[in-house]
Amino acid sequence: MTHRSRLPALVVLLLLIAAVLAPAATAPQADSVVLFIGDGLGPGHIALARGTIGRPLAIERTQFSGTATTTSRGGSVTDSAAAGTALATGHKTNNGMVAASPDGQPLKTILEQCREKGKALGVVTTDELWGATPAAFLAHAANRREGSNIAAQVAKSGAEVLLGFGNAEFLPASAGGERTDGKDLVAELRDAGYEIVSNRYELLTAQKQRLLGLFDDGPRAPRLRDMLTVALARVGADPDGFLIVVEHSGPDGDPGDPSASLADVLELDEAVAAATDYANARGRTLVVVTGDHDTGGLVVENPERLPALLKVNGSAGDVASHLNADRANAAQVMSDFAGVTDLTPAELDGIKTASDAEKAIGILLSTRAGVKWTGKGHTATPVRVFAFGPGAEAFAGPMDNTDIPKRIAKTLGIESMSETAEAGTAATAAGAAR
Repeated sequence: MTHRSRLPALVVLLLLIAAVLAPAATAPQADSVVLFIGDGLGPGHIALARGTIGRPLAIERTQFSGTATTTSRGGSVTDSAAAGTALATGHKTNNGMVAASPDGQPLKTILEQCREKGKALGVVTTDELWGATPAAFLAHAANRREGSNIAAQVAKSGAEVLLGFGNAEFLPASAGGERTDGKDLVAELRDAGYEIVSNRYELLTAQKQRLLGLFDDGPRAPRLRDMLTVALARVGADPDGFLIVVEHSGPDGDPGDPSASLADVLELDEAVAAATDYANARGRTLVVVTGDHDTGGLVVENPERLPALLKVNGSAGDVASHLNADRANAAQVMSDFAGVTDLTPAELDGIKTASDAEKAIGILLSTRAGVKWTGKGHTATPVRVFAFGPGAEAFAGPMDNTDIPKRIAKTLGIESMSETAEAGTAATAAGAAR
């Protein structure tokens, strides 16, 4: 056989070797994801809740866990907009920017990628739907304060379920809202087939597949678990799977108030328990839990003292609301509503003379519970990451927050976020311009 006659055979052999060595297309491990984000949820918040109730949280009973760094572009302590952008797009950006690059270009989100794959979508938050964290998944803006612009994009997002608190940016001024363009986004979504609900009863008895919930705080408001359960009932039947993003905004607003932080973490935890139960029964569903950043630098110094928080009825603000004008009833209030029956003279005087009684009560409760706050705002402390279900092993160990959506995408068999996020799409760009 001549050298020329061997060449085709050699080419075929090389092609076969190349085919064997070439990376295979990403095979999906799951078809659905529930992503939980605790706004301001640092490791200290989790330690506080676990120590207070005396057992591991549902969050901690997931299969794999890791940690994530959270700094924004340039290594700055992040705000919620930049952190939300990292979790939604896999890219760092400047503080204040929503799913947009530092030069203002829209970044493609994991939610948009799932929409292109035909998956059902839901966003559930205890914040406004135009707040920084949900906005990072649903909209694009150079500034998180563009509430009317962001809300308009939320309404056009195509998500089957949108549940949050507040309606100001969804309604025109003539209807009690804050929009100056005259648009009534609630009416537009109703015309598009969404059922509109405003309290827990309406949420739990809703009939339509598409749902917009705009709730008020108070006794008629749903808990996060209610909102998630209703959302899962709607998106869970989609044959292509789903993505639900769930935010609890509470921990970010509670630095210095351990009883409020406890309540927020436990509300998030009961929703996580519902999600893992659902995922275990359904299969093919990945549950991921993380914080967008730490707030307050909470440190538990004396865990054995944490159960004192179980005696507190509400937040420090709730306790302070029972004080009369001269605070002469401070001792009785602390006994009745905070379970503190042995106030020292110094503690009592501190409440009576403080310029801010709520803050003074928060400091007292923190001291009594063995809790220390090292700051008043966001910190660069890495947050915890927990995962349950197919693909959960990818979330073990150290990572950056930008890795989280990339690993979710890989689990779903979607092309890498790093390959697609920079360019965005024509539809994304059009959404940012609305």
